[in-house]
Amino acid sequence: MKKSISIIASVAAAAAITTAASAYDINTDLGFGWSTSVTIGAEEFADVTTDTTVTITYKTDATLADLSGQDYWCIKPMVNDAGWPFISDLNGVELSESGDSYVIDVESSSISFTIPADALEHLQVAGMAIMGHGIELYEMTFSDEPVAAPAEDEPADTDADTGAADTTADDTAANTETTTPSKGNPDTGVPGVAVAAGAAVIAAGVLLASRRK
Repeated sequence: MKKSISIIASVAAAAAITTAASAYDINTDLGFGWSTSVTIGAEEFADVTTDTTVTITYKTDATLADLSGQDYWCIKPMVNDAGWPFISDLNGVELSESGDSYVIDVESSSISFTIPADALEHLQVAGMAIMGHGIELYEMTFSDEPVAAPAEDEPADTDADTGAADTTADDTAANTETTTPSKGNPDTGVPGVAVAAGAAVIAAGVLLASRRK
């Protein structure tokens, strides 16, 4: 009896995993001449919702970095219908500067996005066509997991930094007061000598004037 329960539980767990995430093998090198494309049937999007995270894994062609005019990487998902209209409002990916594809990070190996309702409606009828530049597509995965938010930098410890700055400033001021002589500092002897010399000159002048009289 326990063995039967264990088997049933295993089957249920496997079914849950299948529901939570599924994958479609693409395995297509799109090259860099915009002459290759791949289509994904409408049936693959039948259970996709606007909350489903779609992830495409890929490999980039690093040799394009050395080719003038070809040193960029992008992907262009379209509705597989007349004219192949570009899906320009996917959530979670960055549009290229020209606005007709999505930027691919050459140092990454996947992109993830969600599909808005209007585009999803078309995909569930006609499917998706994909073109691109400088990438080889491996797999498209559908998951209930949300698209990961960009990592945020931890805020700097402003109190600690301010305290350190204040301490340094105080130390600098203290050192300045201690080591920098002010005008007339007797340690230098220069102003005192000047005053003494001036007094001697004046006294000599008075003495000379009195003798002449």
